[in-house]
Amino acid sequence: MADHSEVEVIVVGGGQSGLVAGYYLKQAGIPFVILDAGSRPGEAWRSRWDSLELFTIAQYCELPGLRFPGRRGHFPTKDEMADYLDAYVRAYELPVLHNTRVTSLDREGAGYRLESTAGTFAARQVIVATGAYRVPFVPPLAQGLGDGVYQVHTGAYRNPAEVPGRTVVVVGAANSGAQIAQELAAGHRVVLSQGSPLPHFGRHFLGKGLHWWGDKLGLIAKPLEGERDRLHKKTILVGSSLEKIARKYGIELVGRTVAAGDRSLTFEDGRTVETDAVLWATGFRYDYGWINVPVFDEKGFPKHYRGVTDAPGLTFLGMQCQYSYGSGLVWWVKIDAAYLVEQAAALRAGAPALS
Repeated sequence: MADHSEVEVIVVGGGQSGLVAGYYLKQAGIPFVILDAGSRPGEAWRSRWDSLELFTIAQYCELPGLRFPGRRGHFPTKDEMADYLDAYVRAYELPVLHNTRVTSLDREGAGYRLESTAGTFAARQVIVATGAYRVPFVPPLAQGLGDGVYQVHTGAYRNPAEVPGRTVVVVGAANSGAQIAQELAAGHRVVLSQGSPLPHFGRHFLGKGLHWWGDKLGLIAKPLEGERDRLHKKTILVGSSLEKIARKYGIELVGRTVAAGDRSLTFEDGRTVETDAVLWATGFRYDYGWINVPVFDEKGFPKHYRGVTDAPGLTFLGMQCQYSYGSGLVWWVKIDAAYLVEQAAALRAGAPALS
């Protein structure tokens, strides 16, 4: 294997964002390597629950230069997405080093030093493409549940057979919680706890997928500018409404979870449910604690413009609403990736990184 211990650009993360960055870096002729914690391409997708199906049609699951296999309008499974990423790495011979988790990133001279589980790397520039949110979040109130209640986060859940008992409360009613609640209902009594009401849109409208309309109307790629912070917090339920799902699958809808007892959860409407299991569909949080470069705000989030920070050569890719609503979506991440590689090329040539 070639020596990648020192290159022009290191991409941290080998998911779809990191691979698209690699595609454009290779086109630009910039020496680079992608460091990925997984053992093979697409591992982050393979490790999700067994029945996961994307709510984006295949046409909008493509990365630049390679068609997604199969019918254009079908909704791929998580394993189909993983297989596609594997094929993408092979098609473009992208230099991905697997089983390489980066543990720290520091400024060193005119570049950066990265410590990892596979050794030390150095680069003049770094693109952090570790994904929008990677750390599972479970609310502190979960600690009030006794040992007799089985608890699992969506990041570790695989299938209903793993969930013991009769009653299960799914806390969180966005896309993951709604999908999992439906399959749990076949063999469990399911209570679905929703926080703030969510707008919902069907997966199809007038025969076209939701993202097809967002693309053709220019809504997804539109720069957010002053709307970034508000949209950053907005979640959309794609598919049937929770009320329709509840009627079809016999699911009980309750409000926000506010307290936990030994074997029970209490909701904001005053109801209490005794349960055998809790599935936390409460999302993920970002964690950049391994980056020892002062480019973060008081909340620990990168301060940037279109992913470019004040630290020369340190950029971020794939964050939710980084520049547009599409910044964290498979099809649209190429817009941000192409821009960041342009900045990398300019910096490499000695030109100012930003115009």
